[in-house]
Amino acid sequence: MQENMNPNESATSSIETDAVKNSEVYFFTTSTLKLVLMSICTFGMYELYWFYKNWMLIKKRTKQNIIPFWRAFFAPLWAYSCFKHIKTVAGERNIEKSLSIGFLAFVYFILQALWRLPDPFWLISFSSVVLLIPVNNVALEVNKNLDSEFKNNENFTGWNWVGLVMGGLLVLPSIMSMFLLEV
Repeated sequence: MQENMNPNESATSSIETDAVKNSEVYFFTTSTLKLVLMSICTFGMYELYWFYKNWMLIKKRTKQNIIPFWRAFFAPLWAYSCFKHIKTVAGERNIEKSLSIGFLAFVYFILQALWRLPDPFWLISFSSVVLLIPVNNVALEVNKNLDSEFKNNENFTGWNWVGLVMGGLLVLPSIMSMFLLEV
């Protein structure tokens, strides 16, 4: 099959073709609602999961010698690299979406650092998930471009519901306690 390839095609294109044949997704994507709710109710842990799943897929496709766990664990430091990979693949697939990866990665880094602020200002760090939405949407377009029957990760699994309920029971009282006046 490779002997029929145009010499101008990149290695990424052949990887993407393999992804279509194997019915695998190129990037881990989820609905905006799920991304936001899970991120807030898990105190940002779902964002780390989003990065981890994407780094796993990037490693598998590119054969790079990376450790997805540590790239996800230090997501604020590696966000730019992940965003850049997603934007590059989107460009190769002629998906013309405006994605200012430098700005998104920088603001993501800053927002992640704000968790150290005193009450209630640390809540600003929850807004970092908003910066993943445009990147997730571009990754979703790539997946749809590679597989016209692609089904996005929109449904909430049992474990998602456990995270939402347990996390919600922790997040809501935490937020309320900061705003209630002490008697």
